[in-house]
Amino acid sequence: MISFPWPLVLTAAFAFTGLVCLIHIGRHWSETRSRTCPDAGAARMDLVVHGNHLVMSMSMIAMVWVSTGTLATWAQVAFFTTLSVVMMIGAIRIEGRVPRISLTSHIVLNAAMVWMLLAMPLLMAHQMIGDAHGDGHASGGSQNAGHRRGHDHGYSGGSDMTQAMAQTPDWATAINWVAITLSAIAAAWWLALHVRSRRIGIHKLCHAVMGLGMAGMLALM
Repeated sequence: MISFPWPLVLTAAFAFTGLVCLIHIGRHWSETRSRTCPDAGAARMDLVVHGNHLVMSMSMIAMVWVSTGTLATWAQVAFFTTLSVVMMIGAIRIEGRVPRISLTSHIVLNAAMVWMLLAMPLLMAHQMIGDAHGDGHASGGSQNAGHRRGHDHGYSGGSDMTQAMAQTPDWATAINWVAITLSAIAAAWWLALHVRSRRIGIHKLCHAVMGLGMAGMLALM
C-alpha cells in the first residue's frame, strides 16, 4: 500500500512510541492507586494518554502492513473517540496553559487517527485501483487482446470511468491536508518543549515522533 522503504521507517517510528508508552505505563501504574500521589487525577490522565498512544502505535503498525476489516476499523474509531472525550474533559479541568495545550495536541492526533481510519478507502482508492489493473494486465493474453480491441474501436469509456473512481475527492484531500498540518503542529509543539527543557526527555520525543509519524502516514496515502 505504501512504497518501500516507508513501511520500515513508519514501523520503526511507531515501535519506538509504543515501547516508550508501554514502559511508562508499567512504571507509573501504581502511582494512580497510591494515597501519597500529589495529583492522582493528573497521574490517571497521564496513563490515559500513554495507553491511548500505545494502542495507536499498534494500530498504525498494523495499518502499514495489512488492511483492517470493517469491524476492527469501527472498534478503533470507537476507542479513539471515547478517549478523545475523556481527554477533552481532562483539558477543561486541568490548570496551566502548557499542560492544556499538551493535552489538546493528543486530542488532535486522535482526531487525525479517526479521520485516517474512516477516510482510508477514499485516500487509498487510486492505489487499490492501480493494483487491480496491474493484476488484470498480468492475468492473460486474451484479456489484453480484448483491451486492445476496445481501444482500436475507440471504446475508452470503461477506463475513463475507472480513472474517475480512482481519484480522491477534493474535499477529502483538503481535510487530509488539514489533518497533516495539525499533526505536524502537534509534533512541533512537543519538539519545542523538548528543546526548551534542555535535556533529553524521552516522553516529549515520543509524542513528537507520534505527531510526525501521523503526518507522514497521512501524506503517503
